[in-house]
Amino acid sequence: MEIQKIRQQQHSIMTLLKEPELLNRGLLTKERWVEILRESGMNDQDMINWHKRFEQMEPLGHLKFLQSLNISENEIAEIRGWSREP
Repeated sequence: MEIQKIRQQQHSIMTLLKEPELLNRGLLTKERWVEILRESGMNDQDMINWHKRFEQMEPLGHLKFLQSLNISENEIAEIRGWSREP
C-alpha cells in the first residue's frame, strides 16, 4: 500500500512538472497545489516532509516555487522557517 501511495504522489508531481507554464504564468495557486497533493494521497505530515526535503535539497528552488504560488512573503518566511527545523 505504501508503494502505491508513493507512486501516486510521484505521478501527480511529475504531471505538474511537465507543464511548467502553470508555474510561469501563475496559474497554480497554493490552494490548487494543496489539492493536488491531497488527491495524490498526501496527508499533513507528508506535506511537511515534502517542504522540509525541498528546502534541504533546493532552498532557492523552494523559495521560487512558493513565490510562484503567490504566497505572501510572511507566509513564505514561516514555511521556510519550520522547513529548516530538524
